[in-house]
Amino acid sequence: MTNVKAETRLAKVVHVADAGPVEVVINHGSLQGVKPGDKFLVFGIGPHLTDPDTGEDLGELELVRGRGEAVHVQDHLATIRSIERRQTRPNRRITRDTGHGPSIALFSLALGNSGSVVEEELAPETEVPFDSVQRGDFAKPI
Repeated sequence: MTNVKAETRLAKVVHVADAGPVEVVINHGSLQGVKPGDKFLVFGIGPHLTDPDTGEDLGELELVRGRGEAVHVQDHLATIRSIERRQTRPNRRITRDTGHGPSIALFSLALGNSGSVVEEELAPETEVPFDSVQRGDFAKPI
């Protein structure tokens, strides 16, 4: 049986940023061991569930709001920024000519290469805000 509300080591969301919200503030900071770069699962509490066949207590359902990373840490507070990303359009591939002359180009073609090399591949992404996050939700290290 899991009782999330009884877990004292879990951080709580104490502030939700207005814009987004791609950032939340939790009530754990450096004095509780949080360091910049630490990753967290932010979640709310859903219904208390029981197994329909056995009647066994399964605990409270965690409603995942998102995953985040500590970007600013104070003694008793940490700002957690969403690390969830969504691709906004197809990848864009930037290529350049190898510039090594015809013999290298023929060798590249024999190997199945076009004579160009991929220099960079960009996957345009946008931040995904925390989903329906509220003050009082929880955060646990992942």
